[in-house]
Amino acid sequence: MDINIGQQILRALHNGSVPAYESAKYIMCGHEEERDAILEDLNYIKFKPNGNAHSGFKMIYGPYGSGKSFLCEVLKEEALKYNFVVSEIVISKNTQLHNFEIIYNKLMVGMRTNEFREFSAFRIIIESWIEREKSEIIRKYNLNPDDNEEDEEKLIARLKDKVTLELAKANTTNVSIVNAIVSFCEGLLSGDNNLAQKALAWFAGDTNIPSDIKKSIGVKGIVDKGNVFEFLKTLLYIIEKSGYAGLFVIIDEVETVRKERKDIRYQAYENLRLLIDMVSKDNLPGCYLLFTGTDELIEDEEKGIKEHDALYTRIEPIKLGDIRILEQPLIKLTRFNTSQLIEISKKVRYIHGVVYEWNPEDKISDEFIQEYVQRFTNAFGREVSILPRTFLRNFVFILEAAKKEPMSKIKALLNISEEQVEEVNKQIELYGREVAMEMEL
Repeated sequence: MDINIGQQILRALHNGSVPAYESAKYIMCGHEEERDAILEDLNYIKFKPNGNAHSGFKMIYGPYGSGKSFLCEVLKEEALKYNFVVSEIVISKNTQLHNFEIIYNKLMVGMRTNEFREFSAFRIIIESWIEREKSEIIRKYNLNPDDNEEDEEKLIARLKDKVTLELAKANTTNVSIVNAIVSFCEGLLSGDNNLAQKALAWFAGDTNIPSDIKKSIGVKGIVDKGNVFEFLKTLLYIIEKSGYAGLFVIIDEVETVRKERKDIRYQAYENLRLLIDMVSKDNLPGCYLLFTGTDELIEDEEKGIKEHDALYTRIEPIKLGDIRILEQPLIKLTRFNTSQLIEISKKVRYIHGVVYEWNPEDKISDEFIQEYVQRFTNAFGREVSILPRTFLRNFVFILEAAKKEPMSKIKALLNISEEQVEEVNKQIELYGREVAMEMEL
């Protein structure tokens, strides 16, 4: 393991958060079957040389502490490694599922590639496509735009024509979409970065573009529910032409919808149904949607998905006793258990040893870990579902103490702090179990 990755993992656990991207897979425990099922789906829907791409979705749900965040981080890393464009959207008060315009904009802003993980990769993606088309035109017509002004003008004209032709192949009939992409090309080639950036901003769903700027790039209106799927289809075509395998979108914390008033909930669930219908019919080739939520999202008949009959019938699982069918659209994750706490503790112990170049097993033995897990879970009434991140945060501190202190002091750490138990129990009493778990996570 690379020491930098190990440091990232330990720092994340220090802060009570899930290690991002590649780091997460090193401490993943359980859910390998779910991971493999979704990766198999990604392989099925991806763009292929023969043009035979598909689309699809899964919804994973489970209680807090069931490993949804870990699984999503591992899947993001695998998707990036397999050359997918990845975007993650977290549903919240500021990013509401009933508002397609915001969801689309968040998707665009959140796009990442394996090479570009720190900021939106959309400009990089579209520039990659434009550069491919530009190189082909220069080669085909033997142009020298860098030294010949006439050739430069020919290149711009031919590139505009080629982009327009390619967008027609993507069935892009919205004139404003075509004009925005063409304006981006023109700005890119002429060095007018302001024009290029404004054109991209409009395509990405920015609603704060003045009318005079819209006029300069030849567009009208904004992204809305009536045209959003044409924008998505155009986006997917550009992603394919740029050489990527597809688009993997994670829509996280869908259970937030339950907190909205009834009319807003209905519209949010209706949008969810529309998205599911689009990918189920292969209308968004190369796109895979992964939704996550809690048990309440699925099982609450008053405010959950069951409230929207048309949506629930599309994802309702077929029950075959205790047999799990991972090909179904809905996958329930099981709770984190004590065996997994022990397994993940051993992984973290190994990582700590690699990062700090010592042998932690000399002090933190397997027996110590087993006893610590038992005492920790007993202290919380064996309520493992609220423990994983709190437990791992504490365990990292124990490893750090063990590296410096004698064993006599380390054994004393087996006694779990009453203050910590009281704090979590107090949160449960004041806010309810769901909110307390959110605070813990």
